[in-house]
Amino acid sequence: MNAIVKDRDERLKMALRSQEKTLEQLQVDVNIIKEWLKNQKHLPEMPHDHMIQNFLLLNKFSIEATKQKLDMYYTLRGVLPEVFENKHPNLPHMQQNMKAIYIFMLPKLTDDGNSIAVMRIASENSNILELDPYMIFAHMYNVVEVRLHEDVALGDICIYDMAYFPIRQIARLNPVLMRKGTIPLEKIYSSRVKAIHILHAPGYAEPLIKLIRQLLNPKLAERIHIHDSVDGLKKFLPNNVLPKDYGGDLPPLQEINESWMKAFEKYSDRFDTIAKLKVNEQLRPEPLVNDDILGVYGNFKKLNVD
Repeated sequence: MNAIVKDRDERLKMALRSQEKTLEQLQVDVNIIKEWLKNQKHLPEMPHDHMIQNFLLLNKFSIEATKQKLDMYYTLRGVLPEVFENKHPNLPHMQQNMKAIYIFMLPKLTDDGNSIAVMRIASENSNILELDPYMIFAHMYNVVEVRLHEDVALGDICIYDMAYFPIRQIARLNPVLMRKGTIPLEKIYSSRVKAIHILHAPGYAEPLIKLIRQLLNPKLAERIHIHDSVDGLKKFLPNNVLPKDYGGDLPPLQEINESWMKAFEKYSDRFDTIAKLKVNEQLRPEPLVNDDILGVYGNFKKLNVD
């Protein structure tokens, strides 16, 4: 089922070359993880090979790190209900969300193999003033879920287009909410963000941008670029990887968003499944590693970035 990614095999080859691994070595490690999973009675399912491959790639083939991140993939769903509960993409409020705000990956990679994520309110007529910020994070992680099954984990470049972003919405993004929303990036997905481009930022967004810098690892904070116009963005990204909205060669954002909405429909069964997945803590063989930063006990740490 490749509604979004048409060239997964090529992306996988590129990812393996970047880590100097072969397909055979990848399969050996996938089998090691699967054998480990068979003994993790507290976890609710055996994930698909594509998912395991992506976790191995995200963690640079570290078996132990892959085990921890897979465990967190299931565990955090119960720890952060604000982010994951009642967030099936086919629910009416999530459908409305997807029409009001674009969050998705563009279809073409950069020459060095990075994916490009876009986040932007659809238009000045989009009614998001009452939108729960946790729904925005949930939508983002729903996109990641599809990627786990279709895409291949390389690096990501993020474009946050703040056109049409109202001051009232910014005021709702307090530090606690922002930190809870970003915990899965660290504890599950080992975020490999190569650059963040903030486009069309209004003056009143400065406090939010400052907060984002504070929450991020300093290494990633240095990768934030702020552009007053699309011309600034084009100094970093060529037309062949940008949508028509930014003067590029790809389809317009609305058309790409529609393709993602169709992908969510095709993955409806998967989202039905993960909505019911529960970790059985009574069967966990040993205590959680770093469970003090799961959002229950506080003591949040900053995101680690490769």
